[in-house]
Amino acid sequence: MKRVIFTTIATAILLPMALYLLWPAQAAQQANMNGPILYGITSGGALYKVDVMNCTACLIANLGGNGGTTDVLVLPNGDILVQSGGLYRYTLPDITPIWTELNSGYAGSVLAPNGTIYLARSFPTYGLATYDPATNTITYIGDWPPGMQIDEFFYQNGVLYGFGVQSGSDVLVEINTTNPGLSTVVYSSGLNINSGGTTNNGYTTANGAPGLSGDELYQYNVNTNTFEFLCDLDNFILGSNGFSGLSELPAGVSEAPCLCSTFAGTVTGQTFNVCVPGSVTIPYNNNATLDGNDILRYILFSDPADTLGSIIVQSSSATIAFNPATMQTGVPYYLATLAGDDLGGNVDLNDPCLDISNTAAQVIWRERPAVIFSVANPNVCAGDCRTVTATFTGEPPFTLTYTTPAGMFMESFPGNTGVILVCVPAGALAGPLQVQATALTDEWCACQ
Repeated sequence: MKRVIFTTIATAILLPMALYLLWPAQAAQQANMNGPILYGITSGGALYKVDVMNCTACLIANLGGNGGTTDVLVLPNGDILVQSGGLYRYTLPDITPIWTELNSGYAGSVLAPNGTIYLARSFPTYGLATYDPATNTITYIGDWPPGMQIDEFFYQNGVLYGFGVQSGSDVLVEINTTNPGLSTVVYSSGLNINSGGTTNNGYTTANGAPGLSGDELYQYNVNTNTFEFLCDLDNFILGSNGFSGLSELPAGVSEAPCLCSTFAGTVTGQTFNVCVPGSVTIPYNNNATLDGNDILRYILFSDPADTLGSIIVQSSSATIAFNPATMQTGVPYYLATLAGDDLGGNVDLNDPCLDISNTAAQVIWRERPAVIFSVANPNVCAGDCRTVTATFTGEPPFTLTYTTPAGMFMESFPGNTGVILVCVPAGALAGPLQVQATALTDEWCACQ
C-alpha cells in the first residue's frame, strides 16, 4: 500500500468594515460663561463679542460706521451706546438706533463703579460729559487742560484714567471728574499708550499703537504702565488695527448670540463594513455653507459624547484610510463633517461658530477573516480519508471554498470551527497533497 502525506494551506481573506448611524452632534456655539466677556467694535461699526478666557471673537451685530466708530459701551440694561460722529443707542438684535444725538462728537465712554456714564467729548470742544440713559440726557462738565484730548477711559483702583494726547505726545491722564481742567498727566514721554477701547479691567487691542499688534489682546497695568500680552485674536476678523472700542458687560447683562452662518452640511446615515487596510468615504451631501474664513474638513472621531476632544483624523479628503497607529479593529468610530475658521489647514476648534454635521456615520474596522487547517494524523494511504479541522477567525457564518486532491468544494460553517473530509484518490502517488483555501466569506465581507 502506498502511503500519501498531504499538507494544508490556509489563506487570510479581507473583510469590510461596518458603518452605523450617529444621531445629531451639533457643535456648541456659545461663549464660555466662566471668563470675562467684552464687546468690541471696529471703526466700521462691526460689533463683536470677545471671550477673553478662550481668546475668541464672533460677530454679534453690524451697526454701520456712521462716519467712523470710535467707542462702544454696554449700558446697565444691555442696550448698546455707540460713539460714531455722535451718539447712537441700540437695543439688540434690532440694528436701528432707538435714540441718536448728532449735535456733538464723542471719542470714548465708560461706566463708572457708581453707575455714572462719562463721555469724552471731541466736538465742538474737548472735554468731559455725563450721559443719563434713563432720560437720554447729556450734561457737559468742562474742558480738558489746554492742548489735551482724551480718547479712551478706564477705571483702575477706583480712579478714572484716560488715554489721550497733549501737545502732540501720548499721555495717560488721571481724570478730575469734578473739574476736568484740573486733570493731571500720569505718564508721557513717548510711551506706547495709544490703545483701542480700553476697558475697566485694562483689556485693550492696539488700534495702531507702535509696538503693539491690532489682532492681539492685551491688558494694561496702570501701576507699571505696561501692556501684558494675553493672546492672539482672529486676525482674519480684526485685521491690523483691532477694535476702536471695547466694553465689558455690566453685571446681570446677558450675552448676545453670535451671528453664525457657518454650516457643516449633512452626512447621510449609512452602515458600512470595511476590511483593513481599506478606506471609507464619508457620505457627505455637499451642502455646507461657509463664510470667507471657513474651511470644511472631514473627521473621524471615537466618542460621540466628546466629538471635538476625540477627533483622530481631520482631513481635506472625504476618503479616510485605516491607520493602525491610531485606530483599532473591532472598535466603533464615527464620521462627520466639520466647518469653521481656517487654522493652519485645520478647522479652528475654538471658533465660536464652529459647526459639525447634524448626522454622522459609525465605522468599525474589521480584521481579515482567515482559516487554519489542522489534522491529527497527516499520514494517509491512497484511497483513504482524513477529517481536517478548519478554525476560522472573523464573524460567523463562514463560507469556505477549498481544493483537495479530489477537486474543488464549497461548504458553510455556522461557527468558528468545523470539519471537512479529505479523501485521497486510489492510485495516488506518494508525496505531499495539498488542501488549500481559495475563497472565504464571513458576516462582513467576501473575498477571492
